[in-house]
Amino acid sequence: MQYQVTRLDKRHSHHERFAYMIEFSKSRQFAIRTGTGALDFDRARRWFNDTYGWSQEADLQNKIDKDARHFNQPAEINTHWAYHTEYRNYRIYANEPEAAWFQLKFTNES
Repeated sequence: MQYQVTRLDKRHSHHERFAYMIEFSKSRQFAIRTGTGALDFDRARRWFNDTYGWSQEADLQNKIDKDARHFNQPAEINTHWAYHTEYRNYRIYANEPEAAWFQLKFTNES
C-alpha cells in the first residue's frame, strides 16, 4: 500500500478537527504502475470503518456539526476519522492514535 501521511496545520482543510491526513494518489497512470490509488484508499477506508466505526465525508461532518449546534442537538459524527474524495488525492483525516495504528497495520511502500 502506498500513501503519504501529513501532519495538518492551518494551511490544510479540516485542521481544526483532525491532526493528520493520509493521502492516496488519484493519478491513474501512477496507480496502475504502483498499485496505489482507489484500491488502497478503499482498503484503508474499510479498515477505518471496521476499527473506528462508520464515518461521514469530512465536509458533511462540518455541516452536521454546525446544524446540530444551531438546533442545540448533539452532532452524531465520528470524531476518530473522516474521508474526502474531492481534492487532488483521496484523503483520510484522522487524529494521532488512529493514524499511528493505521501506519502500524499497513506498511507504506513508497
